[in-house]
Amino acid sequence: MTISEHELHAFIDGELDEDRSAEITRLLAADPALAARVEDFRSDRNRLQQIYGAPETRALPSEWLEQIENRVEAPVSRFVPRFSRGAVGIAGALAASVLIFLGVWLAFGGSAGEDAIIAEALAARGDTMQPQQVVDVQVSGLPEARNQVLDNALDMKLKAPDLAKIGYQLAAIRIYSGVPGGKAVELRYRGDENRVFTLYLRHPSSPARVDLFQRDGLRVCIWQDDVIGTVMLGQMSAGEMARVASAAYAGLNL
Repeated sequence: MTISEHELHAFIDGELDEDRSAEITRLLAADPALAARVEDFRSDRNRLQQIYGAPETRALPSEWLEQIENRVEAPVSRFVPRFSRGAVGIAGALAASVLIFLGVWLAFGGSAGEDAIIAEALAARGDTMQPQQVVDVQVSGLPEARNQVLDNALDMKLKAPDLAKIGYQLAAIRIYSGVPGGKAVELRYRGDENRVFTLYLRHPSSPARVDLFQRDGLRVCIWQDDVIGTVMLGQMSAGEMARVASAAYAGLNL
């Protein structure tokens, strides 16, 4: 039986059906190496919870995940969080609260309606929007040099998040022009099985919002306040996106 890392994370999050979960449980009992790997994943998740403010960063409850998976992309009422101009400076605190915001979003309803920043993020990921510049992180030197790229493009102090501990390596930084606010930056990460996670950043041009939904096989997470708009895209479960999103937000803070 072949089990991908993606499916192991879904198993840990309790997102598999009973039959598949039972199969993996039996396999873990017979394969100590695989069982140890799962325990490593659980330990990593627990460390993230401690770093980013557990219990707020616990895995999403199964009933919330079910609502996300079964969500219909139709306009509904939207819970709109409002943050101060200092939001980027307290990104660590916001990251610790991301799952609380997602919980409130589910309670009040969200909107998967298209807006400019989501369309741009999808176009950037799909390579239908051409970058003005591509920075190869392998030749960009120290992390400080990568951070300077973000600073110059967006005119704000940001840090390119290090997501290595949760399985994603920064592969490229792409800069786009001609968008609201002047420029945008896409941070492109690669994980196991060559999975791609992208973090699209620019100045906001629409109301503050927190939203999580699925579009064309991609999990889409948008968190936008009055300082910065961010859209994260990846082929992953809702629980994994919540964890990666939390780490990414925290990592943006210098």
